[in-house]
Amino acid sequence: MSKGTSEQGQPLRVTRRQALKSAGGLAALGLAAAAAPSVFASSPAPAIQVAPALRLAANPKIIFVTHDLNPFFVPIILGSKEFAKYVGWDHQFIGPSPGDVQKTVEMQLDAIQQQPIAVGFTIIDPNAFTNSVSQAIQAGISVVIYNTADPQGMANVKAATGVMPGYVGQEFIGAGKINGFNAAKFAQQYTGRKDGKIIMQNIQPGHFALETRAKGTEMGVQEYNQQNGTNYTAEQMASSTNEAEAISKIQAKYAAEGDNIVGWASTDFTHGFTAKFAKQNGLVGKFSNGGFDLVDFVLEGVQDGSVDWTIGQNPYAQGWITSALAYMQAQYKYPAYNYDTGAELVTKDNIQAVMAREKIWSDRKSEAGF
Repeated sequence: MSKGTSEQGQPLRVTRRQALKSAGGLAALGLAAAAAPSVFASSPAPAIQVAPALRLAANPKIIFVTHDLNPFFVPIILGSKEFAKYVGWDHQFIGPSPGDVQKTVEMQLDAIQQQPIAVGFTIIDPNAFTNSVSQAIQAGISVVIYNTADPQGMANVKAATGVMPGYVGQEFIGAGKINGFNAAKFAQQYTGRKDGKIIMQNIQPGHFALETRAKGTEMGVQEYNQQNGTNYTAEQMASSTNEAEAISKIQAKYAAEGDNIVGWASTDFTHGFTAKFAKQNGLVGKFSNGGFDLVDFVLEGVQDGSVDWTIGQNPYAQGWITSALAYMQAQYKYPAYNYDTGAELVTKDNIQAVMAREKIWSDRKSEAGF
């Protein structure tokens, strides 16, 4: 009898209560790996990596669960939906808004109970998602991780199941370095100063991707310092996906420390809110301002000069490729491996071409439920 089937050969169904009851069990059994490998490690992939009892004739549906359902995910939703339609799968995309770890875990467990043929999950911290992701694999569901894959969380899943899920998304340290280097470069260009503070906004402190981007951003700032004889420092600040709340936090921070702030380097899309604050207060060009993602208001900021740079991560691929790998894994038993969706630097030099390309997603927001 396989781990994912009953004695009658039917897929095991695990209730949310049962799964949550055993949520700490994996760690208690000592299944967590001693060290977490990078999800983009250069070492060869293991020779055998087959999920137990993948159900080829199961419910032909893929369910994506995200940790924070917001407009960034529009291209992911549409990319995953398009691939599902292409192969004749049903499609569902869900997640809490605003972000909430426990609600995300519960939604993952609900998705498993529907017994889809495949799921796209995120792992944003080292421990909370180990049980739900492992349950999906052990139930014979084709699992691919997208957008965020905490390395320790991935290692925990492998320890529990023998399977390292494939990951589709950005490599965050390298992307963060680009962010930090540009923050320092534009800070010196605008202020002429060789010291000062760069504020790194974070909409969800503790989120692996954002925290790792922040580490990379600090490294990028230090790299610029070493190359240019400057002494900039970087500091994190909790922000929000809500515009009014985020701008209020920005305003308070600038009121308290504006004399020492030379730049803003978001780990997410909140540099779009910093741009609005700067325009409202005549501060454009008084500090550097940039961050991540290609949402509409960020691109508009690059276009009008209130945002100096933003870094894309090809969310469409995070939908389409995740679905394609899940299909390949379910249909043909080829294990899914990692796909780096990149760190595309967008500035005034290429903004027109990028805006023309990205317009399709803003035009199709309603298809994604926004």
